[in-house]
Amino acid sequence: METTTFRAGPLCYRRVGDGPRALVLLHGLASNGTRWSEYARTSRLTEDWCILTPDLRGMGLAVSRDRIDSDVWIADLLAILNREGIARCVIGGHCLGANLAARFALAHPDRVEGLILIEPFIPDIVPSSLGRLARVRWILRPIAALARALNALGVYRRSLPVLNLERLDRKTRHKLAQGAGREILMKRYGSPRHDLRYMPVSSYLQALDETLRSPPDWDGLTMPTLVILSSGNRFGAAADARARLAGIQAASVVEIASDHWIHAERPAELRQAIDSWVSPAS
Repeated sequence: METTTFRAGPLCYRRVGDGPRALVLLHGLASNGTRWSEYARTSRLTEDWCILTPDLRGMGLAVSRDRIDSDVWIADLLAILNREGIARCVIGGHCLGANLAARFALAHPDRVEGLILIEPFIPDIVPSSLGRLARVRWILRPIAALARALNALGVYRRSLPVLNLERLDRKTRHKLAQGAGREILMKRYGSPRHDLRYMPVSSYLQALDETLRSPPDWDGLTMPTLVILSSGNRFGAAADARARLAGIQAASVVEIASDHWIHAERPAELRQAIDSWVSPAS
């Protein structure tokens, strides 16, 4: 199925399929819409659905050195839906993208018929340094403001490479199959040094701030919801995540054996979980 990329001002998104119903999938921190390229290319949903995979402003092809936060991203998502003439959609995301999908659903429940939360980021269950950073995330804001001020004065990198995550995932699976240790996942997907090669410092700091903010009101989500968790505890144990998300009224929970980056580790299981929930086989 052919992928079409649309760019309009700060908006960038890819579309696969021409069906009348829409599935919008959001990526996480320091990622981009190619996070979903393998899924969109192989999903059976494209027979009857269209799949939209945006680059959130500040990441991927949607390079921005302006102020960004969840309100800006939500406005961009509304603009994409309106541009496509989509009244209602199923929306989901991974990590930061899951939290943003939930915030969108809470802000615009009339535009959402279903919600998919893949490894939502819940700061108070994260055992690593990220969990500690969440408690003092206020320090990120003045640093980001300084970075934006320097950008406004013309101090910034003139060219940034665009990360193709489908290609990176294939290489990572090959390395794992050859016996590489699990630390390769953190090096390739969870390292700030790696991430900052592909996005402005100001955008990274603001996106990190949004990742670490208090989670959405999970209990306020009333639409049908699929929750997909990793069995590993890289960013919090699955049991703890289940407990925090227990207030979602209409949730189905699936657990997949992975560290956190399910797209790279278990793409077939992820695809099956999403496809069978969104459109059960007859």
